[in-house]
Amino acid sequence: MEFRSFFGQFLLTIGRLPRAITLIQERQLWRGVDRYGWVVKVLVIVAIFMSFSFLSQVSSWMRGISQAESGIAALSSVGTLAGNMMLEGYESYTSGLLKYLILLLSEVIIFHFMQRALEELRGHPVRTDFQAFFQAQVRMVKVVIRTYILELIATITLSVFFGIFGFLDWLEPVALFLVQCYFFGLVIIDNYNEQFDMNIKDSMAFSRNYRGVSLALGLVLYLCMLVPVVGVVGGTILVSVTAVLVLNQIADVELDSPVVEPANPSAPPTVE
Repeated sequence: MEFRSFFGQFLLTIGRLPRAITLIQERQLWRGVDRYGWVVKVLVIVAIFMSFSFLSQVSSWMRGISQAESGIAALSSVGTLAGNMMLEGYESYTSGLLKYLILLLSEVIIFHFMQRALEELRGHPVRTDFQAFFQAQVRMVKVVIRTYILELIATITLSVFFGIFGFLDWLEPVALFLVQCYFFGLVIIDNYNEQFDMNIKDSMAFSRNYRGVSLALGLVLYLCMLVPVVGVVGGTILVSVTAVLVLNQIADVELDSPVVEPANPSAPPTVE
């Protein structure tokens, strides 16, 4: 994939965030989520509860910025946060398996809002039965495990690289953070592909053509999760609908045609 295409996809995804918010509000995409009953309440409450494990780290970072004596010191504080998140943060939800567990618990939100957005944009039939949700949850477990392993391999590879080229170690926290954002967003894209009956293997191969989208979705979700309580739910809803808007525009996926190639993955997307 050309960098121009990657960067174009990234900008397109970020640019679709306001449209996603408008779509959620105007079409009231939250309607029907109560059909899942207690499942939604339990999973979302647990996800929110788990997210509080990150509050202490954010508080420490904010204190570091407030105490910074110069712009350089402030940048250093940001770098310290990134370093803690990526180098030591595998004990926190944003840097290890815990963040994926939160996403796994939020699957019911992703499942509902993606289907509702596709219904509005393409007339995609909404599956409301519990069996459909259960199948989506099982798939999410498989995707999370696969993605976490891939992220771990990528993280180890980068650590070895920066260990060899020590003069570049100042770039390590940023590189690790972007890698984690990419894989985080990859899980969201797979949920979109699932709506078109694409199996996991083909979905992962297909998603590689949309790395810019994946990075943007993961980055936005990370930032939203920094907001206590509402960040987990609001961020998951936002990136789910944004993914539908973007991929519906640039990805050539049709019903009853589960494995397809993108129309022109090397060409930069056009922002409307």
